[in-house]
Amino acid sequence: MGAVAFVPEELADRAGSYPDRAAVRVDGGGEITFAEWDRQANAAARGLVDRYAVGKGDRVALLLPNAEAIAFHISYVAVHRAGAAAVPVNTRYARREIEHVLTDAEPQVIVTDEDHRALIDEIVSGLPTKPAVAVVGAEWAELTAGDGSPFSVGLRGDDLADVFYTSGTTGLPKGVASTHDNTAHHSIPALRGGGVFLHCIPLTSYTGLAGGLHTPLRLAVTSVAMPAFDTARMAELIEEQKANWLMMVPAQILLLLDSGALDGRDTSSVATVMFGGAPTPPAAIARLAEAFPRALLMPGYGLTEGGSSICVMPPGEALKRPGAVGKPMAGVDIRIVDDDGIEVATGEVGEITLKLPAGQRSYFRDPEATADTWRDGWVHTGDVGRIDHDGFLYVVDRKKDMIIRGGYNVYCVEVEAALYEHPDVAEVAVVGVPHAMLGQDVCAVVRLHDGAPPLTVDAARAFCEERIADYKRPRRVVVWDGPLPRNSVGKVDKKALAAGL
Repeated sequence: MGAVAFVPEELADRAGSYPDRAAVRVDGGGEITFAEWDRQANAAARGLVDRYAVGKGDRVALLLPNAEAIAFHISYVAVHRAGAAAVPVNTRYARREIEHVLTDAEPQVIVTDEDHRALIDEIVSGLPTKPAVAVVGAEWAELTAGDGSPFSVGLRGDDLADVFYTSGTTGLPKGVASTHDNTAHHSIPALRGGGVFLHCIPLTSYTGLAGGLHTPLRLAVTSVAMPAFDTARMAELIEEQKANWLMMVPAQILLLLDSGALDGRDTSSVATVMFGGAPTPPAAIARLAEAFPRALLMPGYGLTEGGSSICVMPPGEALKRPGAVGKPMAGVDIRIVDDDGIEVATGEVGEITLKLPAGQRSYFRDPEATADTWRDGWVHTGDVGRIDHDGFLYVVDRKKDMIIRGGYNVYCVEVEAALYEHPDVAEVAVVGVPHAMLGQDVCAVVRLHDGAPPLTVDAARAFCEERIADYKRPRRVVVWDGPLPRNSVGKVDKKALAAGL
């Protein structure tokens, strides 16, 4: 296992070992070295304490887009060094969601950018407690220009480090509280030779922070953040920056592969492609292997309640085991249980539960929800899956998304994986729709490639005939005009989709 240094200590170590190495680079927006990141984080921490009276246990909200990735990196570490907890607020949240997070977290300070200042000022005016607002480019610049000598109020492992809000697929986002011990736990060694880690996932999401900030920091490589996802630009950056690591969510993978932007590009520098956040269609993984023939494909499985990825895929296994997300990492226990919490037999489907070496998290100020999710040391994920005889985990659905059709369980991911193999299908999401006799029936919502003929129910069922059982095949097909709706972290928003049918 890696050292249990807290994040601020890790940055100080990287600044001492690799002071002149670029730590963060924003496409079109400059870069900062490890030494300068460390210095400015110290200065900003002093400013939070002296100017804004931030104290131990306070919260500081960070509402910053990836265009301000440098400021996000600085402020995130500064918050920890000031003894407070960071509350990343996804910039893709709607106003109601942002207002909910700020009301729930009660931050002492909100760090944001000029583009969000008017919205934040308006929201703050209606909050019961009035946090200060520090704007990057104005107040925040003054803080980072101050005394940059080492600064820390002193941290304990059980101090609150972060409050991450879930993507809200089951309602308004819930805050997941992490201690410094939770956040420090990892098994990633620093790389003396450096490298480039390219991504375009919002740093204010849990996946973006864990993957786009923590992982490059621990590897001691350069994190290159794209302000917005663009297939042509990502393909260019892979070649220009000689990217060694790529991190993408499935939606980005599909768009990149379908765009043709990689055609003719040199992808030989890519050693690892990390992907997760939602199930990735097996057909897409095969195409990914063709696009990056020298890369290790690393599907990941994790959740905000559990921490970063808890599975790893051994080299060469991703293509051999379609749908698998890997084997449990060292120290991670996984059990598949039925509705009564009883462990099921190997290969059978049930709820995925986890016991993690990083320790238990909790829902912020919600002991009832905490007790429901964390039971006797096990995280009840709400995901449905199975473990094969070789110990590989397969995630087959969200428990709430499972369709019960005439007494049969239909896992949407299986149906979606089958339809993704259809050459005309660009995107697909499967949802349950009411049925008078069966209770629910299977509906496939598809976005087709440009110029493709309409996809009929009969054609879809015929295509699935040799792929999935009869009761799993869609009885309704809806052709969606434009991209499928997605939430703030890029997952298909099935609630919004069902409402639009």
